[in-house]
Amino acid sequence: MRNSSIRTHLLLLVLAVSIPLMAVVGLGIYSDMQQAIAQTKTSLRMLASTMVSNTGGEIAEARQILDRLAVRPVVRQVDPNNCDPALKDLHSLNPGYTNIGYSNLEGVVICSALPQPGGRMVNYGATPSFQTFLKDKRFSVGQPFFGQISGKWISILREPILNERHEMVGGMHFPLDLALLDPHIPVQFLPPEVRYGFFSADGSLIWRNADPESAVGTRPNSDAARRIVQVRDGEFESQGLDGVRRFYSVVPMPETGWIAFVGVPAHAVFAKARQRAITAAGIALAAIASVLLMAMVIARRIASPVAELENAARAVHGGNLGVRATVAGPRDIAAVAQEFNAMIETQQHSDAQLRIAATAFESREGMLIADANNLILQINRAFTEITGYTASEVVGQSPRLLRSDRHSPDFYAAMWKAVKDTGGWQGEVWGRRKNGEIYPKWLTITAVRSDDGVVTHYVASETDMTARKAAETEITHLAFYDHLTSLPNRRLLLDRLQHALAASVRSGHRGAVLLIDLDNFKTLNDTLGHDKGDLLLQQVAQRLTTCVREGDTVARLGGDEFVVLLEALGENPDEAATQTETVGEKILATLNQPYQLAGYENRSTPSIGVALFGGHQTSVDDLLKQADLAMYQSKTAGRNTLRFFDPAMQAMVTDRAALEVDLREAVRQQQFILHYQPQVIGDGRLTGAEALLRWQHPRRGLVSPAEFIPLAEETGLILPLGLWVLETACTQLATWANQPKTAHLSLAVNVSANQLHQADFVDQVLAVLGRTGANPKRLKLELTESLLVSDVENTIAKMSALKAHGVGFSLDDFGTGYSSLSYLKRLPLDQLKIDQGFVRDILIDPNDAAIAKMVIALADSLALTVIAEGVEIEAQRGFLAQLGCHAYQGYLFSRPLPVQEFEAFAGRVGLA
Repeated sequence: MRNSSIRTHLLLLVLAVSIPLMAVVGLGIYSDMQQAIAQTKTSLRMLASTMVSNTGGEIAEARQILDRLAVRPVVRQVDPNNCDPALKDLHSLNPGYTNIGYSNLEGVVICSALPQPGGRMVNYGATPSFQTFLKDKRFSVGQPFFGQISGKWISILREPILNERHEMVGGMHFPLDLALLDPHIPVQFLPPEVRYGFFSADGSLIWRNADPESAVGTRPNSDAARRIVQVRDGEFESQGLDGVRRFYSVVPMPETGWIAFVGVPAHAVFAKARQRAITAAGIALAAIASVLLMAMVIARRIASPVAELENAARAVHGGNLGVRATVAGPRDIAAVAQEFNAMIETQQHSDAQLRIAATAFESREGMLIADANNLILQINRAFTEITGYTASEVVGQSPRLLRSDRHSPDFYAAMWKAVKDTGGWQGEVWGRRKNGEIYPKWLTITAVRSDDGVVTHYVASETDMTARKAAETEITHLAFYDHLTSLPNRRLLLDRLQHALAASVRSGHRGAVLLIDLDNFKTLNDTLGHDKGDLLLQQVAQRLTTCVREGDTVARLGGDEFVVLLEALGENPDEAATQTETVGEKILATLNQPYQLAGYENRSTPSIGVALFGGHQTSVDDLLKQADLAMYQSKTAGRNTLRFFDPAMQAMVTDRAALEVDLREAVRQQQFILHYQPQVIGDGRLTGAEALLRWQHPRRGLVSPAEFIPLAEETGLILPLGLWVLETACTQLATWANQPKTAHLSLAVNVSANQLHQADFVDQVLAVLGRTGANPKRLKLELTESLLVSDVENTIAKMSALKAHGVGFSLDDFGTGYSSLSYLKRLPLDQLKIDQGFVRDILIDPNDAAIAKMVIALADSLALTVIAEGVEIEAQRGFLAQLGCHAYQGYLFSRPLPVQEFEAFAGRVGLA
């Protein structure tokens, strides 16, 4: 009985020791597992929130750029012929975007930083995302798609372009290369096989850390992918396509509609806990075996340490990771206590590592973590580099010490309300460094919540935007300021003029525009060189700025033209004119002072035209035209003076505009006729005629070519008009060829510079000859000397091509230019024409007589014929005949005649 009783007591003792010991080990294992799961969820949540913060910040920065571009004057015009050059500079600063451009409301991209291959046009109009963008009229992030041109998966960021009436007129587009997307989280702290990235709301994969280039744009068919889209905000455990079960945390990104996810393999979460459980269980079994052998000896020594170990395990289960078990009693029990303590220390270390990873403390952004009371717990190195504060200076402090005085209390109240309501906030703010410097930054605040929704921490990240702001300032300077003088350029001037006109209408105050053109600037460039010309322009710009008030504008339009904009000159027109004249006289006096140009002294004078504005609506274009007209009046008055625009100039502008409308209608309805002025030799024998254009206006009657030909040249209407003249003249030439009295006549047709410089001019002339059947040997094209000043080689080539088909050439107005003598011998000419300006006073002006004699001698030396135009009296003809000129054209013989009268004239005088 004693032995049985002993065995019974031993068994009871073993059971009494083993059961609590196994309970302690099991409880520790269970607590370890639960702590691992809880810490994993919290860490994954913080990692996903960091992804949303970092990526959201990049997209928000892109939206800021879109916002700034969308309000630029050139962009708001949505003009396919006027592409904003700043897009190329901006694209060079943002290589993450495949391109930057803007489109009209049809979705056609009319301007982009990079041209499309082959000149193809990009059209987003039919895409669902663009249609949604048109409907919502707000910033949007499009669904991912594969770009056929770029060969990449992209998502397009869009911002509406609004005109002055806040009407949508187009859209800015940033195609984002999704393969380059990176949320910048500290992957070095994460286990292998971790998965993180972004899904769109419809389940398309935006980006993933594993093989992003092939994964982007797909829709993975896995339980994990489906649950990410369904859950949108929370945690779960699921299996991916690779068969690995993972713990997932997903957080939505509201502005883009994307969903951020992070998944950590479950086996990685439990690996250390499982190993610790195996070790603990083995030690527990060994302890039980020892108890069986030594139960009677160690019974009293076991009870106390086991009880302490049990109490420690319960404390850990309650969340107290600071408790430690007492290492005492038999060696095996002490080993269990040591392993238990090691397990808790390992868990604490893992928790600290995960928290560091989750808050992205190795990020390139400045980071801080605050507790629920918004007191700083920890900062990273980037935070110190940005702000100048060390951890010892800010830990325990409120982030308020970082605030600047640029924002009101209401601003911060709205910020924290957003954090409370939505769980986060991001935006551009002004911060203050330790040294007091104010700087711009992009700030993101994310609230970290426990499983029951209670805020436990705040994570804030910031990016110093000082460099980006400087780059934006540089781009703005390139876009709106003249590179040579650093004055506002035409683009900025037009914008300021628009604002000045609007302000003048509201306030009733007058203003003025002074258009300043330097006299004889081309001569300076031609004689001293463009480098000296640039120095002069720079010094003129500096002097002009000293002549105006601080709020006035001095701009360079281009070349040697400057504009001064004066605002707020008062409500009285006379007073405003007096103030403007005072400024103008000051400018004249200042610019008349000598200039030192790298060793050369130069004097340059300006001609100034002034246009006043105020009290009524007017346009920028009209105002500049008025100043331009006044400036030319200043030139006409002898230069180096100032003239105001007056109503007579305005009437001239109005008449010119009306004439342009009529001229376009005349070209459409062919309201033109040709008159023919005879060309004779000797005492009046007819050899040919010059075709002269006349406009048969329905109300004005015959309009002089002097009125409409310069306008036709400016508007480009000279091209269809010149082709009509050539066709009509050749048709008449072919008709005359069938009549004996006119069969041998030649016909001269004037050709403008715009016609001759067309690439297909030769083909046009030959086609007209072919259609009309005119003899090319009877056609003579008259060119002016000034036409030959530019592109001489191309002109000679075209003349030679037509000459090979028999077409003749006459050089009109010879002697009025100054550069043709050097290449006259190279031109395939047939005739020189003495200008009527020399013939008019040939009898009384020795200079005119000498020039006429020189032209005749030059023509004779080059084996060319010569003809004088404007011969009106017999004495002029006789004098020219003595000099050796025997061909004439002028009122002495006949005025220009309609075709019927010309043919009658030909019948009377006979043929040469």
